[in-house]
Amino acid sequence: MNNILYIGSYTPNNNAGITVAEFNHQNGQLVELKTISELPDTSFLAVTKDKSYLLAVSEHDVNGELGCFDINDPKSPRFINKQSTLGGSPCHINLSANKAFVSNYGSGNVSAFSLTENKLLPAYADVQHQGQGGDLQRQASAHAHASQLSVDEQFLVVADLGIDALKVYRVSEKQLSLVFSASLPAGAGPRHLTFNMDGDKLYLGNELNSEVTVFAFNPKKGELDLLQTISSLPNDNQTESYIAEVTLSNDGGYLYVSNRGHDSIAIFSVDAQTGLLTVVTLTETGGLFPRHFVLSPDQNWLLVAHQNSDYLTVFKRDNCSGLLTKTDNKLAVKHAVCLCFLEG
Repeated sequence: MNNILYIGSYTPNNNAGITVAEFNHQNGQLVELKTISELPDTSFLAVTKDKSYLLAVSEHDVNGELGCFDINDPKSPRFINKQSTLGGSPCHINLSANKAFVSNYGSGNVSAFSLTENKLLPAYADVQHQGQGGDLQRQASAHAHASQLSVDEQFLVVADLGIDALKVYRVSEKQLSLVFSASLPAGAGPRHLTFNMDGDKLYLGNELNSEVTVFAFNPKKGELDLLQTISSLPNDNQTESYIAEVTLSNDGGYLYVSNRGHDSIAIFSVDAQTGLLTVVTLTETGGLFPRHFVLSPDQNWLLVAHQNSDYLTVFKRDNCSGLLTKTDNKLAVKHAVCLCFLEG
């Protein structure tokens, strides 16, 4: 009946970096269980595939850190250790069975870690991006923002907001080797991305121009081909807004994208043959600056973290139409910026 939800937060007021909550998937209600303060400014969370560990980045401007928690008791994570991310402002974690990849926004590099039993080892690889983008106020240097592994975990695709590019690396036990680079329009600001289940389509949210880009992905060569670009905002929008999170439903039928500023979730249907997107609707999130959201494990709910409203909102999701219906369920969490279910 209940699922464990981990919530990451910025900590400007000495609030907790991680909140543990329980989500009732029958009625959509949230209850806070515990707060954890070992890591400040916990901007992103990820649970290992075996559900043994919770990883979290501490978004220090200069010396970023990756922390590891034992979740043998899921309701009470136990801090184990932390390692330097070899960069500043780490903001995203992507996991394989035994590796963690961290994107460092401030310094524009990606670091790779090995996961062993009861310990997070120091980074074994690090790649540094160089360059700038079309908006020199936001893109004067590289800003690695997120990464996604290919389905077979042979390639890592990194979205770099600062240089308007996707970088594709071949993953090995010792290094990350660049094999392909795809350029985006100047000022696009690639942020978050996700593969479809088959691993032959990649969906990218561009923060600065509020567009979603669809790529075909060659799983043998690691190459990307542009298929479509579509806006996440209405044609008459006059509000300053920035794409944040991008998530596909488990059945691959719908893509959800959050708009910070417009404060909405854009819903797209996904063509089963081509992978191309069609706008279904936009749903107001009921709060300010929806930086992150997550679908519940049963796909019947969508939860939104509002960074500037200090609470989470809960939506009921129709699996057939993809549409969202706002509920009255909320949970107060200061500066919440990341949501991560134990099961997912």
